[in-house]
Amino acid sequence: MERMNELRLHGRGGQGIVVAASIFAESVFLTGKYARAFSLFGAERRGAPVTAFIRVSERRLMPRSRIYSPDYIVILDATLNKNNLTAGITEKSIVIINAATEEENLRREIELKGATAVYTVNATAIAWKYNLTIGSFPLVNTVMLGSMVRVSGFSTLKNLYTAIRKRVSVSIEANLKASEEGFTSVKEVERVGT
Repeated sequence: MERMNELRLHGRGGQGIVVAASIFAESVFLTGKYARAFSLFGAERRGAPVTAFIRVSERRLMPRSRIYSPDYIVILDATLNKNNLTAGITEKSIVIINAATEEENLRREIELKGATAVYTVNATAIAWKYNLTIGSFPLVNTVMLGSMVRVSGFSTLKNLYTAIRKRVSVSIEANLKASEEGFTSVKEVERVGT
């Protein structure tokens, strides 16, 4: 029996983190696996911390509870509380960071906690490039989705495009291009001291 894979996403309200979780789950479902996405947030306002969870499995029944020791941690905003971002990292964890801000110190903390691998992508710059913003706030969700598909292998770019077309109603082509660039530009960070 294949084990369940768990992903935890960290971002801020307005970055599209809740939508990203549902799009990723949809794209995984299109591959023939089961996925469940749900979120946790306090005050529903732009800029407030938001955490989303995704479980992926061959089995339909999965718990709907917080994920404390995720296989994947996806950080849309590295300026959030680092203790929350790095909580539960184990030697099996893989971390994907939007490397636009403060990623250097965060990356070191993650490595000290023993994550298997750390990947970065400058999702903020890509979002600006495709004019994916709300006011002056870059929407990095589809960029990070492309990176998640590439690093995790749980879905394909084709299935991600289908899910984006289904769940996104504006700037669809820009979101597709941004997700493709997130897929192609994510890179593994060389470990400190190796």
